[in-house]
Amino acid sequence: MHDGLIRTLVILTFVGLSTIGLGDEPKPPAGFRPLFNGRDLTGWHGLNPHNVGALTGEQKEANLAKQRAEFSKNWTVENGELVNDGHGPYATTDDDYGDIEFLLEYKTVPMADSGIYLRGTPQVQIWDWNQVYDLKAPTRKPHLGSGGLFNNTPGTSGRDPLVLADRPFGEWNQFRIRQVHNRTWVWLNDKLVVDNAVMENYYDRNQPLVAKGPIHLQTHGGEIRWRHIYVRDIGPEEADQILKGADAETKGRLAQALTLHASFDTGLDADFARGDKACYLQQGKDLVPAVATDEVKLVGDGGRFGGGLHFTRKNNFRPVYKDAGTLGYNDQSWNTSVSVWLRLNPDQDLEPGYCDPVQIVGDDLKKGFIFLEWSKDETPRFFRYAVRPLFQIWNPDNVQWADIPFNKRPMVQVERAPFSRETWTHAVFSVENLNNKRKPPVGRLHLNGKLQGTIENWDLTFGWDPQRVLLVLGAAYVGHLDDLAVFDRALTDNEVKQLYELKQGVRELR
Repeated sequence: MHDGLIRTLVILTFVGLSTIGLGDEPKPPAGFRPLFNGRDLTGWHGLNPHNVGALTGEQKEANLAKQRAEFSKNWTVENGELVNDGHGPYATTDDDYGDIEFLLEYKTVPMADSGIYLRGTPQVQIWDWNQVYDLKAPTRKPHLGSGGLFNNTPGTSGRDPLVLADRPFGEWNQFRIRQVHNRTWVWLNDKLVVDNAVMENYYDRNQPLVAKGPIHLQTHGGEIRWRHIYVRDIGPEEADQILKGADAETKGRLAQALTLHASFDTGLDADFARGDKACYLQQGKDLVPAVATDEVKLVGDGGRFGGGLHFTRKNNFRPVYKDAGTLGYNDQSWNTSVSVWLRLNPDQDLEPGYCDPVQIVGDDLKKGFIFLEWSKDETPRFFRYAVRPLFQIWNPDNVQWADIPFNKRPMVQVERAPFSRETWTHAVFSVENLNNKRKPPVGRLHLNGKLQGTIENWDLTFGWDPQRVLLVLGAAYVGHLDDLAVFDRALTDNEVKQLYELKQGVRELR
């Protein structure tokens, strides 16, 4: 059966659960089984995994026994509802679960904070969404609503929900959660709030999510009630079908978002563009057609995917592409992503001074400036992504960029970025909600498919003339460059990862 039809049937069935009388025997949808019998705590025990993580031996065993003994003091059953008083260990399933579809309803109170651990890993978050956003805790965003993977790295896809879907206090909320391998989907009150996001291994982010583990219902300072708790195992064939379908959908979305692709197989002009394919050089106020030189060579078999560009030494030859139909700059809400492959040893190949392999510029650098750069003084040289808005915003004291402390600059800085002469490095930078007065702007940098950091809590207002915005390559750059691509929105982590893993590069999207 088509996944969309399965989703519809499950949601319709789940919505109908609200008509079941309290205290009745659980009546799960077809294919699901109950994890809570509505009468007692059978199948559950008390465990806060954070309380035993550092313990071993007898100390650990004693703590586990103590939590099990405390469980029934804080967790009770009332009218077919599993009730926690806001304290005590988490309600933990006796059994472990891997790939599953999970349904439940919950109702909580103001200032409560809770969540659902999958495979023993935190967590699908439950907030009091009426809380006001506090700039002193910039990664804590209860005002965006529940359902996000709060313990993922800040800035990654899925950490914050796609939409606010919580119902008012006093009403029941419905979760549908699908976990397949390390991918997570969350629907809250029939709205998709997490879409195919990777759930990180909270306990060791360098390791994948464990294959199986218990489900925890977290308690965290306020009463919360749970009911209609059902699970359905997802077998290997269905899991494979779900992931293949999700990957195909992601690839399709990437193709729809693509605005420019330059492979550099046969020339500097783009292979594909929604607007102008031509590559130019800027001579004064004029743009003239760009032709490769001895300083910036087309290398037929030297690219990441076929041909590529080789910037042989620091020079003033800087290929540019017009914005029209490509970057989509506007003064209302600007979103774009730029993808490029680079190969060099920064400490051996670059000449003294700043080096910017990619820039986005407008009519005046004081009205906005976006760039990738290597620093000029540090050894090893830092790699950075910067989004500099109007000059008075980022530099009110009118000092040199190098004189501003690192943490006071609107940039992401990577001290030991994975660049070398032997291997290619994939860089993707994006901007989201720039010039948007209602949504917070964000800049993100990914290297080799992994988020390196974000630019947040800045006023990223630009003042460019949209007719004079350019994408610039090779400002003081020495090294190889290939497979330039531009997209009309900020890409998600999964999209960036899939882009990085394309076997033939961006040509697969065209």
